[in-house]
Amino acid sequence: MLNDTQYGRTLFIEDFKAGAAKQMNRIHFSKSASGTNIYDEAWVQRLIMDQPSLLPIDQIEPAFAGLVPICIELPTPSGFVDNLLVTPTGNVALVECKLWRNPEARREVVGQIIDYAKDLSVWTYEQLQEAISRTKALEGSNRERQRSLYEAASANEEMDEASFHDAVSRNLRRGRFLLLIVGDGIREGVESMTEFLQQHAGLHFTLALVDLALFEVPTGGYLAQPRVLARTTNIDRGIVTIDNEGRITIKPTSVAPIPAGSPGGKMTITKELYLEKLEKELFGISERLNRFTDKLAICGVSSEFGGDSMIFRWHPDGTRPWNLGTIASSAGHVGELWMDYMGKRAESEGLLDPFKQCLASLAGLVPGARIKQTKKESAYNVAAQDGRIIRVDALLADESREDGWLHAIEQFQAVVTKTLPGN
Repeated sequence: MLNDTQYGRTLFIEDFKAGAAKQMNRIHFSKSASGTNIYDEAWVQRLIMDQPSLLPIDQIEPAFAGLVPICIELPTPSGFVDNLLVTPTGNVALVECKLWRNPEARREVVGQIIDYAKDLSVWTYEQLQEAISRTKALEGSNRERQRSLYEAASANEEMDEASFHDAVSRNLRRGRFLLLIVGDGIREGVESMTEFLQQHAGLHFTLALVDLALFEVPTGGYLAQPRVLARTTNIDRGIVTIDNEGRITIKPTSVAPIPAGSPGGKMTITKELYLEKLEKELFGISERLNRFTDKLAICGVSSEFGGDSMIFRWHPDGTRPWNLGTIASSAGHVGELWMDYMGKRAESEGLLDPFKQCLASLAGLVPGARIKQTKKESAYNVAAQDGRIIRVDALLADESREDGWLHAIEQFQAVVTKTLPGN
């Protein structure tokens, strides 16, 4: 008989001597606590409140890093949200802690958390705050006193209250949420929910299923191992409509679909937030950047998006990947193209000259641009005429520059490929 878990035997190894390993017993959650089992869904709620870093956010939506627990059992018209968390930048996450014992339960809990998202999408900031004020304080935790949403989110860092209020309000209007289902027993059949989720393709959320394995450590305490089983990308490319109140609806286009491998074909919340930052200072850059990343994908270069940057990542073989450029979106550096990591890697591989040639090609695309060197030999970048690091809008100002940038990357790739074993 096949085991019903995807986890193998988990061992606690004291050292590498024979017989020094002890098997760790996995704790299985129950629907509700009892005298023989205290590990229930409410126990997981409290665990997330006290240890939010347990959630593998970096694997799901990097823009949601630094989630701050706000409350449990948030009342909505559709029921009670198990955990509400926000980031200091105003991103909102909803968590449901559930047992998954059969396919019907899987579909039910997914529908449930989507209903919660629908409820919040018609709320104002003040309505969310009012609902938070009606939640119960968490006994035995350092969050016994219920604080305002802003107070809780800013407890560990200073931030502007007006900006936070605006960001939360905007995310509520757009229905832009991270939805997490965390529990025990999420093992098989998640693929069968694809058709069900397609009914909500126009909603503005990312949904992820996280299996939480909890083990007893022989010497005392617990080992918690979260695992992302599945996640959605939140937006298909389509026709975007924004009404007078800022609500966004997305309808499929009537043209042929973009290939699934295309970076522009799917958009995560992290990518969307990144592009919004660029658009504030570089109007119209999103369309040009999406077109360029589509071309890069044909060359085997993927685009990785984080909270404050995007990276052109190339995997020429099974070894360490190349960073072929980082475009910043942080304050004061929006749109700047940083080539430092590419230079450091090129120097270590004995390819500093081809790297400099790549930079020279980029500088030649923009009048007045030049190669700029810092104190470190490999720390070269392309600078604009004013001496500042060149921005992506200058390199994508027209199709000629766009193709020139692509050609420079292809030439560097050809040099690297020749150095690989077997070539």
